[in-house]
Parts: sequence; C-alpha cells; structure tokens
Amino acid sequence: MIAISTTELRRNLRKYLNTANKERVIIQCGKSETYEIIPARKMSDTDRYFSDPNVVEHLQHSLQQVEEGKTTVLKKSDIKNFLGLE
Repeated sequence: MIAISTTELRRNLRKYLNTANKERVIIQCGKSETYEIIPARKMSDTDRYFSDPNVVEHLQHSLQQVEEGKTTVLKKSDIKNFLGLE
C-alpha cells in the first residue's frame, strides 16, 4: 500500500494509475478525508454487490428519498438504544 497527497497525485497521475494495478493507492485529501484508486476491472471482479440490479434500484430509490427530505434524523442515543448498546 502507498499513501500520497493530492499534490503528489496531480504531479504523477499516470504513475499512480499504473501503480494501482499492482497495489493499493490511498490519496490523503486534507486531514480527515482519504480516497483509494481502484481500477474498474478490479471493482467488477470483486464487487458483485453493486452489479445486482435490485441493489442498484434500492440505492437509487433511497437516494431519491434523501433528496426529497423523506428521512429521519436519529440521535446517537436513539441509535445506541436501537442496537441494544445502552
């Protein structure tokens, strides 16, 4: 695994795209965000979950509900209670 900054990625994009075929390339963006370069062929080989049309349809429906404001905000204590952690 290799971790790089966004500046380093911009300087050597082709290099890190090629590297991603052999090992994980993590991009550190600021202090709290990270991203990973994943070649498309690896995603389709290993991520069968998102190739299921039913899953994709459910996710699209859920995103539409979020955009329409049809969501419920839960407090941390409500989540813990629901999970039986309190």
